[in-house]
Amino acid sequence: MWLPNLIECMDWASHLQYVDESSKRLREEALIRELMAFDDILARDIPEGWRIKEYRNRTVITLAGKITYLRRIYVEGCGICHALLDEVLGIRTRKRLAPDAFVWVVRTAAEVSFRKTARMFHQLTGAKISRWLVWECLQEEGRLILEDIYGQYRRSKQSGDGMAAHERISQDTLFLEYDGIHIHEQKPNHERKRPRRTYEKNRNRRSFELKGAVAYAGKDACGRRVGLIHFIADAPPAHFWPLLSAHIANTYVAEDIRSIHVASDGAGWCRNSDIGAYFPKARINHQLDIHHVNVEVYKAAADSEEASSMLGLTYSHSTRDLIRRIGCLCEGADARQRQRYRALQAYLANNIDLIDCTRKSMGTMEGTWAHIIGARMKSWGGAWSRRGGLCMALVRFRIASKLPIIIPRPDNIFLDEDQHRRRLDHEEAKRTFNFHVPETTGSGYAPPRASIVLQTHMAPKMYGWLYHP
Repeated sequence: MWLPNLIECMDWASHLQYVDESSKRLREEALIRELMAFDDILARDIPEGWRIKEYRNRTVITLAGKITYLRRIYVEGCGICHALLDEVLGIRTRKRLAPDAFVWVVRTAAEVSFRKTARMFHQLTGAKISRWLVWECLQEEGRLILEDIYGQYRRSKQSGDGMAAHERISQDTLFLEYDGIHIHEQKPNHERKRPRRTYEKNRNRRSFELKGAVAYAGKDACGRRVGLIHFIADAPPAHFWPLLSAHIANTYVAEDIRSIHVASDGAGWCRNSDIGAYFPKARINHQLDIHHVNVEVYKAAADSEEASSMLGLTYSHSTRDLIRRIGCLCEGADARQRQRYRALQAYLANNIDLIDCTRKSMGTMEGTWAHIIGARMKSWGGAWSRRGGLCMALVRFRIASKLPIIIPRPDNIFLDEDQHRRRLDHEEAKRTFNFHVPETTGSGYAPPRASIVLQTHMAPKMYGWLYHP
């Protein structure tokens, strides 16, 4: 097929470029022919009362490139137009990106900037998109993930679990870590009257907190977490715990869990966790993330040798001895160093029950924040809106959990959940073939809601090929 070009150019790089360009054209032409052929098939059996109004072009951007196909536009008796090909296939109205392009854009935008994502997409497909379209796709994916999270919560309240029992992991011990992270928030409705560098340097920084958690069944021989799931939400603790428990119950069999090892930074909302109320058969073992203990000790210690000796006492479950030792060190220290010692002493006294408990190999939450959130949202010092930051965090957490990107729901008037209604309408249309015309005033077309009534009492011909029992 491409042998003549290889013989003519006799260059491997040029030949590969030619094959790539020609294969793109072949895919575009094949998709256009298939869509138009399917539109011809649909035109053979249209609903009663419909007629062809015009032929109109539609442009859709796929990973194969930009395709423009011609399809029929039908009009009902009441004047409402339908693009039957788009409605049957679920091609969304006023949306240029096809599902495959949407998934690619969301995955790439979660790793690089929106402008760079648009440029990479243009290099891949030859179709130009704006960075604002990339941002809209990411926000739409964030909304879909939120709907999925709340859907899991509603299903768990109705049926007591998420997925089917054979799809979930049966585990008697679960490791759970949760923490909060602060994201710089954009200042709304501001005016940049100064140069950008001066403005960004002097403006007041605000932040909002996202609460996240990771759950896993344990670690393998190489130290990798097994059965890992991620969860993040922008919610108060009263709403965070039921959403987290529903997310865990969607992956693990909640009735089989007998022990949950929890690690946190010791914040107030973490210490007062309600996670045990959603797993009544499990025993909760709460411990302090050793990373935060190390940070506080190195912040207060006078030098590295003193910090090492203090950490040795915490690792050997001798925190009370360390508190007494810090009290002795305060006597010979200056005012500033004494203040640091007092802060460390108060921190250790407040969390002594979480430091001297039986420890498990945990403490991975800070690394999770750094690799998933910090690498994209905090590395370049940018600020996010509250909604945009949550959408980005949701997408990155979903990718880290190795879950597929949720494809937007198609604009299809023949949805799967309407099968029962269509079956009843189909049986009724078989018995009687009557149209119910609503009362209208004045002259001209009937109001738009009249078409809904007409559609539910359509002829058997319409439901003959659209109904799938």
